[in-house]
Amino acid sequence: MIARATDLRVEILAGSLVLSRTDCRTRAAVARDLADRIAQHATVVEAPSVRIPMDPDDFAVPDLAVLVDGVETRERTIRTQDIALAVEIVPRQEKSREFGRKSDWYAVAHVRALLVVDPRHGTWALHTAPDGARYRRTRPGTYGEAVPLPEPSALDLVTGALAVYGEAGGSV
Repeated sequence: MIARATDLRVEILAGSLVLSRTDCRTRAAVARDLADRIAQHATVVEAPSVRIPMDPDDFAVPDLAVLVDGVETRERTIRTQDIALAVEIVPRQEKSREFGRKSDWYAVAHVRALLVVDPRHGTWALHTAPDGARYRRTRPGTYGEAVPLPEPSALDLVTGALAVYGEAGGSV
């Protein structure tokens, strides 16, 4: 209801209500660019609702979810075991500690891989090998370096043309 009435994304992470803006042109451009590139190799769902299996009241809304091979869905709610990769684009106003908790949420939910793209700094981080509490491996990079995506896409995702906050025409 809040999401439909405003330009806010609504999530409940570890029992806390989390709101973030969705009206930023830069964030939308990065999501669109990544979705277009990944969709050539795998099924991508934009802004799905992902519920944590251990707590049906908790849910996240990644910018993109890449589905495991063979999984097709027309639903807006996706099971964590059906996600090969969640993609989160850091909002301009995001606080680091808040986003760290969100990354941990995906690991607790056993999402296989998480790609965090940060247009504030032109960086990305690919988190893999969740152990139920955190991701055991993190590969950081900067725009211009390719992200080695896991299966099912298994491609080197080009990042050099991704938008950053503050570029002409790219902010809110």
